[in-house]
Amino acid sequence: MSVIKINKLFCLFVTVSTIFTFPSISIAGKYNWNNIVKEASGQTVYFHAWGGAENINTYINWAAETVKKTYNINVKHVKISDTSNVVSRILAEKNAKNNKNGAVDLVWINGENFSSMKRNNLLLKENWVIELPNSKFLDFKNNPSLLNDFGIPTDGMEMPWGVSQLNFYYDSKYINMPPKSALSLKKYILNNRGRFTFPQPPDFVGTSFLKQILIELIADKSILKREYIKSEHEKMLNPLWNWLDAVTPHLWRNGKNYPSNYLSLTELVADREIDIGMAFNIAHASNAISEGKLTNTVKSYIHNGGTLANVHFLSIPYNSSSIASAKVFINFLISPEAQLKKQNKDFWGDPSVLSSKKLMPEWKNKFLNLPRGVATLSNEELDLKLEEPHPSWVKVIEDKWIKKYGSNN
Repeated sequence: MSVIKINKLFCLFVTVSTIFTFPSISIAGKYNWNNIVKEASGQTVYFHAWGGAENINTYINWAAETVKKTYNINVKHVKISDTSNVVSRILAEKNAKNNKNGAVDLVWINGENFSSMKRNNLLLKENWVIELPNSKFLDFKNNPSLLNDFGIPTDGMEMPWGVSQLNFYYDSKYINMPPKSALSLKKYILNNRGRFTFPQPPDFVGTSFLKQILIELIADKSILKREYIKSEHEKMLNPLWNWLDAVTPHLWRNGKNYPSNYLSLTELVADREIDIGMAFNIAHASNAISEGKLTNTVKSYIHNGGTLANVHFLSIPYNSSSIASAKVFINFLISPEAQLKKQNKDFWGDPSVLSSKKLMPEWKNKFLNLPRGVATLSNEELDLKLEEPHPSWVKVIEDKWIKKYGSNN
């Protein structure tokens, strides 16, 4: 785990969080939560979030209805397919000097998109994370992953919302032992022509799969934590391209077509067109089973050396027109109530970012008693986690993949 320089204000928050009581927190006399809640009443939050999964959309709708009843806040879920388009929109508003009435009030984000927004000064900068009362349930001190996004310090400009880890699944009725490493997967693909594929980059899961293979194959993994410099690092990608050169002709449809996202993979597994699916939600296979999309003989697994894991976040653009209501909505989304429902396999199955040590016994027991899905791995089975590369590697990998392999699509 790399050492992360924690923003001084976060350090202050961690130190004083045991002194101040919530929700009437007031730091340096600047913030008063009651005033923020009052200001938020009647506002509308345009929440730009991926809209490709029915269970996630249903969850967001439930959260929106709850804050409407509780705080008189209107939440409009703007369903998106690519967060980079949202970043481009905010940047265009900045270039047009629209600095107060932006169309985006809240965005679900991480990785390269966060890095781009931070680099272009598109995020609310006032370390707003610490003023939210429910921040007291997050263990910033002992979980540095909550304070960095793909190795980039968040500096109080992102609120952790959930934890994701790349996981694979297969139907045990047809496969006894799935391949659990990049090398064994290569062998499997070569011996089982047309039975494997991955979502087409720049789809998030598709790109993540490429990063997974690179991390497993590269000799010095520490290089991936540095910013990509072409003159120094271009050759470091050769193990990935060599792996892909060997397997691509043997992929589903001869590597000439790729599914659009991980949900399309699920359909291919269900239809027995391919043998292995993948997702970043550890409960995806279980959810698909409960929805009747996969059979109950499907099982999940990760690679022997671990798989990519990351935290996904919520951010407020610098020019949001409803900053107060965005904060109140985020505060609800990290409440024990909302996090419990989100982790419930019957709703979303996304692991909570809350620390069990910071929860009251009542809530702690509720989390402990949540049933796991039939195909959901245990915390112990998910213990081996790989850190994300520096965001600068992402576009390089995506662009080169498209140039080398995407032209056939």
